[in-house]
Amino acid sequence: MAHEIVSHTQTQEDDKRPGPSTRKGKGQPFMTWKKKLTALVVDEGITCRMLEKGFLSAYGVETEAVDTGPAAIQLMSSGSTFHLIFIDMHLTAMKSPETIRQLRGLGVSSRIVGISAVFTEKERHLFLEAGGDDYMEKPMHPDTFIPILQDLDNH
Repeated sequence: MAHEIVSHTQTQEDDKRPGPSTRKGKGQPFMTWKKKLTALVVDEGITCRMLEKGFLSAYGVETEAVDTGPAAIQLMSSGSTFHLIFIDMHLTAMKSPETIRQLRGLGVSSRIVGISAVFTEKERHLFLEAGGDDYMEKPMHPDTFIPILQDLDNH
């Protein structure tokens, strides 16, 4: 008996499912928002950066990505604004807490969420003390970032 290998692509049947994964057609985001939500991803890992940006874009968030804290600071210094900033908690060029302190020093009021595969309670504390708002574990998953997007969209 031959086994059929099926890769999941968007189908008309998928369009009938209720909830956040409902799409209206190919190339459309999984969700739409009242506001035009924007996000910045700061992650040194190219694969993580691409996945995080792809996830957010797929959920209707206009997303930019940079690989270092100094690049994020330069982007924000140039006048760019974002509703949300996801920042890897283990940046090396400039540590995440220092990046956040400098962003907050520029007057950045974006919600800043730390992301990491592994972090200690001490790292979490330093991140939040520096001005971070929240943290989550990698890999990024819709169950963890959709509530943040919904909150931003409603306020």
